[in-house]
Amino acid sequence: MPLGMGLKMLIYHPSQDINHCVYRVLSIMEHTKHEKIKIDIYRLIDFYTLFPYLVSLIKPLPRPLNKYKSKFSELTKPFESLTNTCRILFELENLQSIAIQHLLAKGLLDKECFEKGFIKRTELVLPAALEHEVKNSELAQEEWFIALIDAMPSVKFDGKTGLKARTGLMEYRYDLEK
Repeated sequence: MPLGMGLKMLIYHPSQDINHCVYRVLSIMEHTKHEKIKIDIYRLIDFYTLFPYLVSLIKPLPRPLNKYKSKFSELTKPFESLTNTCRILFELENLQSIAIQHLLAKGLLDKECFEKGFIKRTELVLPAALEHEVKNSELAQEEWFIALIDAMPSVKFDGKTGLKARTGLMEYRYDLEK
């Protein structure tokens, strides 16, 4: 290689993969105990599915997630350094929206629920290979993942004591307190 020609390294991360995002939406909705999930809550669940070790930075950890604190603290921190998690969540939103729109178009997510700000899985059956992969994935067996999809939708979301404020990932100052 001639001098001055730098090597470029291509690094894959599932946060930039639309197909992986579709897979995550399906995994979340297939395994959660909740019939429907608020879209903004889904966005956070998806973010923490990609970066589960960051759950330990939620201060204070909401009560429904607190009982799983040890599961999140056991997760190893990857070599990557995330300097701006708010930006990552912001950039992830576009992929999440495309994935949701794709699943709505295929009839796998309920359009009426979506129009009300929620995602809900329809009764439409997935193709056999995809259904097998989603139902039997390693992700679905992870206790931290089960904690995210079952506990996080129950956590207060808005306001200065809500999940948006605790994570520091979303603007909360203009939320109406209920």
